[in-house]
Amino acid sequence: MDYVADTHSLVWYFTEDERLSKRALRIFEDTINEGSIIVPAVVLAEIMYIAKKGRIVLTFEKSLDRIREYENFYIAPLDVNILKEANKIKVDMEMHDKLIVATAIFFNAALVTKDNKISEAGLCRIIW
Repeated sequence: MDYVADTHSLVWYFTEDERLSKRALRIFEDTINEGSIIVPAVVLAEIMYIAKKGRIVLTFEKSLDRIREYENFYIAPLDVNILKEANKIKVDMEMHDKLIVATAIFFNAALVTKDNKISEAGLCRIIW
């Protein structure tokens, strides 16, 4: 199975943060053998933004390095297909969250996220 990583789940995985749930950690580790982790381009943009604000220690460059270390990671571009999916979402949410959810919908993948608003929207399968 394939999974889409939300920003906080990816950051917490790469930094070995204890806030990452055991189930989410297992998903990241299990896909090394089977399946993939899809990283929406907007997640990388958000990492770049919050890293420059000093809110996380993980940098954009280090994130890219870590992604390249894994054969099971795929960076999903922000393209017209994702935008079309996002346009269908009628739930009021932040644009970056809408694009992340749209990526999960487009790839028919579960979303690894702790975000309650996304979970409550019921737009895609959530793993936490």
